[in-house]
Amino acid sequence: MIRARFLAALAVAGAVAGFWGSSAAQAPAAPPAAPAAAAPADADPVVAVVNGEAIRASDIVYLYQTLGEGVRQMAFELLYPQLLTSAIERKAAAQKARGEKVQERADVKKRFEFWNDRVLEETLLNETVEKALTNDVLQKAYRDRVAQESGREEVKVKHMLFQNPEAAISVIKELDNGGNFDQVLALLTAQGVARGGELDFFKQDELVPQFADAAFRMRPGEYNTTPVRSEFGFHVILVTDRRVSPPPKFEDVQAELRQTLGAELVEKFYVDLLAGAQVQRFNFDGTPTNQ
Repeated sequence: MIRARFLAALAVAGAVAGFWGSSAAQAPAAPPAAPAAAAPADADPVVAVVNGEAIRASDIVYLYQTLGEGVRQMAFELLYPQLLTSAIERKAAAQKARGEKVQERADVKKRFEFWNDRVLEETLLNETVEKALTNDVLQKAYRDRVAQESGREEVKVKHMLFQNPEAAISVIKELDNGGNFDQVLALLTAQGVARGGELDFFKQDELVPQFADAAFRMRPGEYNTTPVRSEFGFHVILVTDRRVSPPPKFEDVQAELRQTLGAELVEKFYVDLLAGAQVQRFNFDGTPTNQ
């Protein structure tokens, strides 16, 4: 079963690994680190020999790094026997194919050319983006984000959601008569009459406008005296706290900043690349285009 999952993941990884051929692609992620178990005392020992040709530890690590994330969740020590077997099988198959001159076939040469270009493209793109994503660039993006978001108000609320206004009006009357919001909420949710709970601090543009606008009109301890209607139903909202949003920590947003900036750098990479290239386009049948 492990072998079947492993080979399936390996096939998928081989088909899609590192696809950055579109300018809409997201930022390349750093390659997964080699597992500790794959760092023996010898810098790169031979782990198998197939018909006189060596397979080294680095080959197994590279194979491991091409696997899908789901498979890499498994311990390297558990995967190692299957990784080694797969590397041996691949080496033996490649040797047999070379012996039969498969590499000289036109269709195989075409595939070699395709993957050659793909590896070169990936390598150049990844190195270009990683070189540009310096700590100074990330810190500037962080400062810009803090400047943009600092000082914005946030509110924290409890709410109940009903499918008809009559039920919401009834609850509002109960609250007006001194009812406890938490007790009413617990009772009605247990009965299946309402849904709701507590929402942690949010900014005004982070929730549906009808709900957010009503919440931001109130102070802590206040609730709406008429049902608030949104696409989800009818809300009764109690504001429990307000604050000026604190700036996020750099460590908390670093990965997000890398992803956002990386996507922009990927786009720039292809724009700059093609700006300096001489390109002729033709129709699929080889005839000139109208462009």
